[in-house]
Amino acid sequence: MEPKRSFMSIHNFIESLTSDRRFNLQLAAHKYIPPIKPRYMRLDLSESLTGVLKNRGIELFYSHQVEAIDLIRQGQNVLIMTPTASGKSLIYNIPVLESIMQNPEQKALYIFPLKGLEQDQVKNLNELFHAITIADASMFFPKSPQPPFSFASVNPPVCGKRGKRGIIGFAEVYDGDTTAYKRKKIREALPNVIFTNPDMIHLAMNPFHRKWEAFFRNLQFVIIDEIHTYRGVFGSHVAHVMRRLRRICHYWGAAPQFIAASATIANPSHLSEELTGLPFTVVSASGAPQGGKHFLFVNPVESPYTETTRLFIQCLEAGLRTIVFTRSRKITELIYSWTVDRAPELGDKISPYRAGFLPRERREIEQRLFSGELLGVISTSALELGVDIGGLDCCILCGYPGSVASTWQRAGRVGRQGQEALIILVAIPDALDQYFMHHPETFFEKSHEAAVIDPGNENIVKKHIPCASSEIYLREDDTVYDVKKLAPVIDELVHEGILNPGRKGDIWFSRERAPHREVGIRAIGEPFGIVSESGKAIGELNGARVFREAFPGAMYIHRGKQYQITELDMGKRKAICREVNVNYYTQALSKEETDVVQERQKKEYRNFSVCWGVLRMTQRVTGFDRKRTFDRVRISRHCLDMPEYVFETEGLWIPIDQNTQSFLESNDLNLAGTFHAVEHAAIACIPLFALCDRGDIGGLSYTFYPVLKKPAIFMYDGHEGGIGLTKRALAVLEDWFKTTLKVIEECPCEDGCPSCVQDPQCGSGNQPLDKAGAKLLLRKWIG
Repeated sequence: MEPKRSFMSIHNFIESLTSDRRFNLQLAAHKYIPPIKPRYMRLDLSESLTGVLKNRGIELFYSHQVEAIDLIRQGQNVLIMTPTASGKSLIYNIPVLESIMQNPEQKALYIFPLKGLEQDQVKNLNELFHAITIADASMFFPKSPQPPFSFASVNPPVCGKRGKRGIIGFAEVYDGDTTAYKRKKIREALPNVIFTNPDMIHLAMNPFHRKWEAFFRNLQFVIIDEIHTYRGVFGSHVAHVMRRLRRICHYWGAAPQFIAASATIANPSHLSEELTGLPFTVVSASGAPQGGKHFLFVNPVESPYTETTRLFIQCLEAGLRTIVFTRSRKITELIYSWTVDRAPELGDKISPYRAGFLPRERREIEQRLFSGELLGVISTSALELGVDIGGLDCCILCGYPGSVASTWQRAGRVGRQGQEALIILVAIPDALDQYFMHHPETFFEKSHEAAVIDPGNENIVKKHIPCASSEIYLREDDTVYDVKKLAPVIDELVHEGILNPGRKGDIWFSRERAPHREVGIRAIGEPFGIVSESGKAIGELNGARVFREAFPGAMYIHRGKQYQITELDMGKRKAICREVNVNYYTQALSKEETDVVQERQKKEYRNFSVCWGVLRMTQRVTGFDRKRTFDRVRISRHCLDMPEYVFETEGLWIPIDQNTQSFLESNDLNLAGTFHAVEHAAIACIPLFALCDRGDIGGLSYTFYPVLKKPAIFMYDGHEGGIGLTKRALAVLEDWFKTTLKVIEECPCEDGCPSCVQDPQCGSGNQPLDKAGAKLLLRKWIG
């Protein structure tokens, strides 16, 4: 049965919402961003390329496109940081096509953060090149209605190459979804352009670069799309994958030009240079048009998930093609189920979309969205990045995505065809969500967060140096790595028997033939396998996460299915599980201790001091709570006997002097609760200044820390070795603490709640907490 659709305009739909008294009580803000007119500039192109683009409706070029292409033609490494749907792909496609048309032997490497993002782009690039070669050939046969040649013979080195098993296109995808048969075909007859991801470069291209000699020898361009996603542990690993790629190119006599594209972040130049080790020119003044956007900030009086479902149905019934973004796979599936239950007629017009779907399932959903067959989709962040899903009208964010950059990226999925668009942020009971509900204007005024990576992280360096030295011997005069600076790490790897020095001591090489297999670039630490009782592989967890997420009794969700961990085998590094269907999730309870290994920096402020350096963390999971999925209410508590997990990381700590302690005690405040509340609220606010998740930072507080002989509050990077988050927090400390105070002061609760000082992942179950004490301490610190 076809669902009822009234095809209401955005303006009329908002009027219908705001005429509802119940909705008005929840409406925190309505902001309209007027449309922006385009700014064009002239771009000189070949006759054939001009004609091909004209046939595709592209006759004018935005100012940022022309500026960036001119810089690329001059040989500069360029980062384009403009909004979604601003034509970034054309910026790098034009120079790549021009280069290969001039020299058919030249190659280009397109890198995307996730497999599957390349599908649209490789299709478009192949179609463009096909059209250009046909246009060029037509110049030689102007009177012939059908040029007397086959497409594959227009320019054999470029258009298509026949390997032992068939034709290889101009551009090909080489990723985890590419079959072994197709991979072999690609290696036998190299295409001009390869689309891939960092994992494949790390595991399949860099280690076997001798098999790819012709590709690396002629590599002219390296395109890195969605560069803002390379942050934290993943970004720090990818920084070394890129350095290893550059070493290999140098070995084969190539020095490719790098072109990157990014959503808006605070530090584009710094990130691109940290990621590649090369200087970049940033183009950020967009000339692209933008349709008008309505932002609604909604603070539900009941469940945010119920309100999201209600709004989703209303949008669809009004004929507005809608995407819902959630913060977890579980909520994605639940909102889909609730929508179908309440509006069965929409069942075949909507779909969930998340990580874990098979490639063919993802492609099918994307195609149905693009064609208009689907009216709506509920997705995790999986659809945030560059898949073209057509002309959507409305975007509902079920919970603040965690960053301003991510919010704008998701908002950019709607109104891409110039029509007015609606973005609705439905707040959940979380500190950042509530901060923006009380200060919606801050969201629009706030600068974007910085993307933080740490290529110097010793744990990550120690994993990639063996990889690099197995690809090409590491030498004293290495073209990419500063061997003198890395001498302590190299000596340590030699001592551990991982590297072997050459006879003269001026080269080093890996003892392992393929150390890459032991290095997962999306995490730090040796992985634990999640396996079923029958031995079937379900997934993996790395580092400290296994203790917090795979303890006996833990609920583990994978591909929409629920599994209960029955056993954690430390010796075999496996967590055994069985499939279940329950209405609760689990939350670990833990105890933590910290030791200061090294103080590297100290800052003195008017009323307090802050230190930053290396910390040794000792964590032990002591039990867990079972909580209802829908409302987070605790059902039961259980004890556990788990081993300790010890790791070193970076962190900051704030010693509490005697005057401050006496001041708090004189106001009859709970010291432990005060420090604990400040720790929670401050951690919750770090994502306002650095692109990260709340779970990437840990903290603990002491009413008496023996080494300092006074109370202290600690906050640390939640990844072994550190990833630069607390260092970034230190750089913006005053603004960070002012925001933290504002979050606490403006929350209407009496004693503390998830919207201010409670942390849903707190290892001690949010006990004790003193909200009043936290307010007083922060006021004293910032004056």
